[in-house]
Amino acid sequence: MTMMVRHGWFEIRLLFRRKLTLFSATVMPIGLCVLTWFGVRDRQPENWGSLLGDRFTMLMLLSVFMTSMTIYTARRQSLVLKRLRTTELTDAGVIGAITMPVVAMGVVQALAYFVFCLFLGAPMPTHPWLVVLGMAAGVLLTVTAGMATAALSKSVEATNVTSFPVLIGALAGLFMVGSGDEQVATAGSLMPLIGPSNLLAKGWSGFDTGFTPLTVDLGSTLLWAVLFAAVIGRFFRWEPRT
Repeated sequence: MTMMVRHGWFEIRLLFRRKLTLFSATVMPIGLCVLTWFGVRDRQPENWGSLLGDRFTMLMLLSVFMTSMTIYTARRQSLVLKRLRTTELTDAGVIGAITMPVVAMGVVQALAYFVFCLFLGAPMPTHPWLVVLGMAAGVLLTVTAGMATAALSKSVEATNVTSFPVLIGALAGLFMVGSGDEQVATAGSLMPLIGPSNLLAKGWSGFDTGFTPLTVDLGSTLLWAVLFAAVIGRFFRWEPRT
């Protein structure tokens, strides 16, 4: 455990040496804060939940997903994963050490954005436990999606293509859940990464927190977690893909 934490700290320092990662970790949250400042400062209290859910998904996609996908692919292709398996770290320890910085980055970014929105006038969450559940599920599911995408990518450059289905699916889901058509909104909830977003939004606003709506969101989250885990189990490699 100590060695995993030590390597995780090394990964944190290594993480921010890449300009793209530094951009995702700093500019993206700042950009969302600026958009919120100019666009929705006077938003009604009951509408903040949906906004926070949407922006949380965008943050996870453009920062955590892209970063985790790139890191796993780069570490594999540069033989880092293979070399780490020869150390005292177990396979789970290797994955944990590489994942830890990305998870920490996602949590800090989300909390910073939520605090900023509270400063702007967003109400306090109606169901804090549901907000925490949605945020935790969103960060972990996004990292899993990044790892699954990396498992299908032959190189860092190839992730520009392999990431497309997750990005398009999640962005389409964000538009669909806002539809006035109940069937379209339900279908949107089943898109990748939308389940945690809905949990967070409902926890913040207190709307649609009945058994059926929450079951759909939890079921969608679990479904995609199982799907991503299956892709990882089938295609993940410790050595470079050719």
